[in-house]
Amino acid sequence: MENLDKAVRYQGALRGLLFGGLMLFIDILKLWYLAYAAGSPLVTFIVLYPVYYVILFAASLFFINNLRNKIGYYWSLKQAITGIFIMLFITGIIWNNGLNLFSAKIAPATSEKAHVELVEARKKAMESSKLAPEKVKTEVAQMDEAYAAGKQFSITNFFRSLLISTILVFAVSALLGALFKREKPVQAS
Repeated sequence: MENLDKAVRYQGALRGLLFGGLMLFIDILKLWYLAYAAGSPLVTFIVLYPVYYVILFAASLFFINNLRNKIGYYWSLKQAITGIFIMLFITGIIWNNGLNLFSAKIAPATSEKAHVELVEARKKAMESSKLAPEKVKTEVAQMDEAYAAGKQFSITNFFRSLLISTILVFAVSALLGALFKREKPVQAS
């Protein structure tokens, strides 16, 4: 049992590294798309984001199933929650910090341009739905404030975000662990 627990933690960490790298790559592609290739708000909001979330969901299920298969297909609820939590926690660390590093240090101009294009697409979508101009202006101001706040780094915000992420990841891990647990069948004698 100790070896299985160790294997669950190790394989969960390994899949977290792979999943985090994949999602970081997909988010960087999304950022480049928004900055340099986004056309209409229809494509951006109706196609891009639903496809993005479908890919995220499918990749999550793939990596969880792969983790379970790698450790021998059978695991208890505790092992399922532990493995999934480790995988998702490491994924989140790599994904978020990698994207922040990319946006702040590697390609800040791309990040800024993507934000501007996203705001413009949102503004066009709101105007085409005949929203009041003052409502559009308020929404754009809120998007700009949120973007500026996201660029400010502080230790307090980092640990607050880490705590909230940990709680959410644990809750999701518990739910997914309950769905993906598979106890070894008891053999009749």
